[in-house]
Amino acid sequence: MLTTKLKQQIRSSFEDAKKQLPNFSNRSSQNKMIAEISKTLTGEYANSNPIICVEAPTGTGKTMAYLVSCLPIAKESKKKLVIASANVALQEQILNKDIVEAEKYSSVDFEYALAKGRSRYVCIRNLINLTEDNSSSPSLLDDALLWDEKPSKNDLDVLSEMTESYSATRWSGEIDDLENPPENKLWQKIACNRFTCNSKNCEFYNDCAFFKARKKASHADVIIANHDLVLADIINGNNVLPEVEDCIFVFDEAHHLSQKALSHFSLGGSTEFMKTSIRQYQSAIDQIIKIIKITAPASYIEKTDEAISDLTEVISNLEYQDDIHLFPITGVPSEILNLTKQILVLFSSAYKDFSEHKDIWEEHYKSNNIDQAITDNLNNIIGQNNQNLSSILSLLNTFNQNLNNEQAPTSNWISQSKLANKKNNYQLNTAKIDVSSYLDKLIWSKAAGVVFTSATLTALGSFDRLNQQLGLKLLENQYLRLASPFNHESVDFIIAKIKASPTQSFDHTQEIALELKKRIDTSAATLVLFASNNQMQSVADLIEKSLDCDLFIQGEYSKKNILERHIENRKNGLGSIIFGLDSFAEGVDLKGDNLNHVIIAKLRFSVPTSPIEKTTQSYLESLNRNSFMEISLPDASLRLIQACGRLIRTETDSGKITIFDNRLVTKFYGKHLIKALPNFNIIVEKS
Repeated sequence: MLTTKLKQQIRSSFEDAKKQLPNFSNRSSQNKMIAEISKTLTGEYANSNPIICVEAPTGTGKTMAYLVSCLPIAKESKKKLVIASANVALQEQILNKDIVEAEKYSSVDFEYALAKGRSRYVCIRNLINLTEDNSSSPSLLDDALLWDEKPSKNDLDVLSEMTESYSATRWSGEIDDLENPPENKLWQKIACNRFTCNSKNCEFYNDCAFFKARKKASHADVIIANHDLVLADIINGNNVLPEVEDCIFVFDEAHHLSQKALSHFSLGGSTEFMKTSIRQYQSAIDQIIKIIKITAPASYIEKTDEAISDLTEVISNLEYQDDIHLFPITGVPSEILNLTKQILVLFSSAYKDFSEHKDIWEEHYKSNNIDQAITDNLNNIIGQNNQNLSSILSLLNTFNQNLNNEQAPTSNWISQSKLANKKNNYQLNTAKIDVSSYLDKLIWSKAAGVVFTSATLTALGSFDRLNQQLGLKLLENQYLRLASPFNHESVDFIIAKIKASPTQSFDHTQEIALELKKRIDTSAATLVLFASNNQMQSVADLIEKSLDCDLFIQGEYSKKNILERHIENRKNGLGSIIFGLDSFAEGVDLKGDNLNHVIIAKLRFSVPTSPIEKTTQSYLESLNRNSFMEISLPDASLRLIQACGRLIRTETDSGKITIFDNRLVTKFYGKHLIKALPNFNIIVEKS
C-alpha cells in the first residue's frame, strides 16, 4: 500500500533532488513515471502484478525517477533493490554518478554495493597453490593435472606478482582492478569457481575477495548488477544475489533483456572437449587411487573415443553452410540421436563412478593427515572435472530430449572447425528459442517487484513484442509510454528520393555514395549509420578522397577513440563525419553541435542468420504465422527509432535526419514505421 509515510518520503526525495541536482528540469513525464512506479510496486492497482514497463525517452530522467520511487518502497518493505543494466558503461554511470547523487537527495538512508560474477574474482587458494613449489611431493600429484602444458616463466611471474599484490592489499582480487590482466586461459586457472570452491571450509574463506564482496552485497540495500549476472545467478541458484522473493528488480535498457536471456539457455560442447574431459576424469581417478590405494574402475577412454569416432564419421558427411549444420524443427535424425545417446550413457556411467570416488576421497582427506597443497590442488582438479562432466551431461540430455508439440522446439545444430593441429572438431549445440515461460517461472512470478525501462521498449507503438519475448501478460501488468520532453517537430525526417531499392545492393551503394557527396556538410557533424559492413566500406572507398574533413570509420579505430577525435574536431570548429554500424545507433551521446545530421543508409530488418533465428522462423511458418510481421518489422521499427534518437539529446539540440530507403514509401509497411516515429516533420522528397 502506498502509505502517507511513503508518499512523503518519495515527495521529499524528489524535492531535494530538484534543489541539489545541477541543471535539473522539472518534467511532467518524470513525475508520471515516479507516480506509476510507486503505485505499481505498492499494489495500488487491483488484480495487477507488481510489474511495470516504462518507455522513457531520452531526457525523461528515468534513472532518477526509479531511484526516487523504488528506494523508499524497498526500504519500507525490507526488500533489496537490484538495479541491472545492459552494459558496463551504464553500470558504471549508475555506480559512480547516479547512486552517489541519490545518497544526497534520498529521504531514506541506504547502503549500496556492486555485484559481479564469481569468475571476476581470484581464488586465492588456487593462486597460492599454483605459485608454490610442489616438487617436494611429485609422486603424489601430477603437475599435468594442474597445467594443460608446462607453464612459462612469464606465467609464473605474473601469478607471483598477483599473489604478492593481494597479500600486500595493493590488489582487491578483482580482475577488473588489474592494470594488466592475465590472458583468459591463465585467469581461468585461478578464478573463483562454484565447482571448485570450498566455501566456509576453505582456509582462506575470511580473506576471499569473492566472499568479501558477497558479504558487502548481503548488507547492502541497493545492489548494482547487470542483466547477465542477474540471469546467470538466478538460473544457477542465487550464489551472489538474494532470493528472488526478497528483491525488487529494475532492468534498465530492458530492450536487451530477451537476447541476453536466450544466451543463458544455450548449451554447447565439442567432440574434442568430450575426449579431453574423459581423459582428465581418468587422470583424477588415477590420482585418487594412487593416494587411497583402492581398486581402479574400468577406463572409459577407449569406449568414449570409439563412440565419438562413430558420431564424427556420420556428422562429417552432413552439409554445412558457413560451418554450421542446422537440424529441422522436426528434430535430430535418429541415427545421430542414437550415437549421441551412446555417448550420454558412457558419460553418465563415468559421472557415477566419479561421484563415488569423489565421496571416498572426501572422507579420506578429512580423516587422514594429507599435505594441504595436495588436498587443495586435487580438490580443484576434481571440481573442474565435476564442472566439465556436468556440462557435457546437460548438453547431451537436452540434445536428446523428446519433442513436445505443446512447446516451441529447441534449436539444435552442429558447428565444425579446425584445431591448431588441423584436426576436425565438431560442436553440438542446443538452445531454446522461447524462454518467456522460464523467465516467468524463475523471476516474474516470484519477485517482490519488477520495473522494466528503456528509451525504446515498444515496437510499432506497442508493447506486444516485449511481452512475447519476456513472457509478460498485458492484462496483468502496468504499462507506461511517456512523451519525449524534446521538440521533435522541428526536426526534418527526410525520406530521400532514391531510385535503387536497398535490395539492389550494388546500385543502392553507388547511389548512396553520390547522395552523400551532395548532402554532407563538411563543416558540420554527421553520423552515417549502415546496416552492413560491406556497404559501409564500399561507400567509404567511393567518397573518402573527395571529402575535405575527417572521416572516421568503425573498425579502423575503437568506438571510444572515434568519439573522442570527433568531439575534438568539433571543439576546434572542424567538420567531422562518422561511419558506423549498429553499435553507433545506440548508446552514442553526441550533444549540441557535436551532431547536426544523422543519415541512415537503410532500414535494419532482421534477416535470420543465427541457428536460433532460423529455427524460430521455421517454427512460426509451421504455425502459419508471419515471422516478418511478428519479428522483423517490429524489430526494424525499434532499431529505426534508436538510430533517430542519436540526434536530439537535449532541449536545445537541433538538426535533421535523412534515410536512403524508398521502402518507407513504396511498401505497405512503410506507413506503420513512419507512424511509430516521434513527431518529426516528415519530408518525402519528390523527383
